[in-house]
Amino acid sequence: MTIQVILVPAGAEYQAVMRGINAVPKPPLAIPIPAGPAAFRAFLESWAERSRVADQEILLMGLGGSLSPQHQIGDAILLESVWDVAGENRFRCDRALTDSLAQRLKLPMGTGVMCDRVITTVAEKRRLGDRYQADVVDMESAVLLEAMPQAKVAILRVISDDCSRDLPDISRAIGSDGSLRANILARSFLKRPIAALNFISGSLQGLKTLEQITLMLFKSGQ
Repeated sequence: MTIQVILVPAGAEYQAVMRGINAVPKPPLAIPIPAGPAAFRAFLESWAERSRVADQEILLMGLGGSLSPQHQIGDAILLESVWDVAGENRFRCDRALTDSLAQRLKLPMGTGVMCDRVITTVAEKRRLGDRYQADVVDMESAVLLEAMPQAKVAILRVISDDCSRDLPDISRAIGSDGSLRANILARSFLKRPIAALNFISGSLQGLKTLEQITLMLFKSGQ
């Protein structure tokens, strides 16, 4: 296993990964990507290095939402496959790379669903989990698997919100270009302060795990 490239959403997730790999010798290339399927798809279409890494081992990592009571905040999971946003196509991650990471990190494997917005209610999470027999929801995985079918792709998600509590309505806080709209986020938090505190706490816990897993994965070489 020789991961050449890490893709991770820009902002706090990228910073957490960088804290992890900055502590190891000869780390892989870590590239910040925009959040959300449309912005990420546009990034991949214009990515100058895409053809060079098309046949390399790529790890997409970041936070995700749990769709199962089995996966709590701070837990990490590797995805074997991901349903796309329309629920019509199922894309599979590279089996050998995923198995290797699971054994190295002692992590469970499961199924993901990619959505085009943040899923904020317990009811909708349960519907997604039941419909697809899925463990995690995110906003980028299926885009990568569809766009780079020749690459050896593994996907690792750390749970930052579980399926037992609603989140603030932050669905409009991520712009079409993947950037975070701080003013909309702040207004959403003010409307539901307790839910906002839970969301912030879960995110911080998830980011800490993301940093620790990055360090664990690369600290003694691959």
